[in-house]
This record gives sequence, structure tokens and C-alpha cells, in this order.
Amino acid sequence: MARVPYPTRDEFPEAHRAAYDRMLSDRGDPPPHIFLALANIPNLLDVLLAFTGEMKHGAKIAPYLRELAIVTVGLASGTDYEVAHHWNSALKAGARRAQLEQLEDFETSAEFDAAERAVVRYARAATLDPRVPDTVWNELRAHFDVREAMDIVMATAWYNGVVRMILPLGVEIEPWCQRA
Repeated sequence: MARVPYPTRDEFPEAHRAAYDRMLSDRGDPPPHIFLALANIPNLLDVLLAFTGEMKHGAKIAPYLRELAIVTVGLASGTDYEVAHHWNSALKAGARRAQLEQLEDFETSAEFDAAERAVVRYARAATLDPRVPDTVWNELRAHFDVREAMDIVMATAWYNGVVRMILPLGVEIEPWCQRA
């Protein structure tokens, strides 16, 4: 059970109701529980929606690489909620099911090329210890320019923050969130 309420639109402060409506528009109705949990900080909800939208839609990196990084964060942190939500996003973005199923064995799996391995290796390393070794960073940079690498850094960092909200708050996977 979540440690914070999931506020309904009627329970949301009138002064911030436009942000709640944007959440419903941007994230669906019903919205994901993580956004409902974050709605307990009404003054930040609209900013978070804008930030996450820009991080996703303004990225230069291929969307499936971003999603591989996010699912890796979920796996490395033991956050089932994150994996459940981004599994389907990764498939829609172009990741192959076999890649997702073999993320734990990415180093030896034939499903990954060198650039994909560099992304997963970075996301895993940064999740387990934010002091990423030079070898991991240099490999990422060998495959991606600075902007693309920063897209991976930002997605990895943001979703590491997200899992550090999901787990302590006990955010539950929604009944409608099923892996494809």
C-alpha cells in the first residue's frame, strides 16, 4: 500500500487544477500512480510534467536506447514498477523483446550491439554506484556524441531519482499496467 494518497481531481487544490488536468491529458486517465503520488506536491506537478515531456521528446538519442537505459535502472534497482511501465515503452520505441528479456545478460547476449551494450553498461553502473568508471564513460562516448551521451546520463539520473521515490513511497503497479 502506498504511503501517500493518490489524490483525485476533486481533492486537488483549485489553484493547481490545470496541472492535474495536464497530467490526465499527458499521462492518461487514469494516470500512473507515480504521477498521482507526485501530485501531493501540487506546485511542482506541472513543472515535472513539462520536464519529463521535454526530456523524452527533446532527446537526440534514439528513443529505444533511452528506454533500454530506463528498464536497466528498474532492473538494477529492483524496482518492478519502473520495469513494468517502461517495458512496453521500450517495445514501442523499437527495442526487441529478446533484448528486454536478456538485459541481465547484455554483456554476452548476441541481441546487443556495442553501442547498446555501452548504454546498458552505463545505466547499470550509474545505478549501482554513481561514480561511473572512466572505462564505462569512455565507451559510451565512443558510440555517442556529447549531446547523445547527456541524454543517456539525464534519463539514467532522472529514473534513478524516480525509483528512489517509488520504493520508499510504496507506489503500486496499476492493475491496467501489463507487459505486452
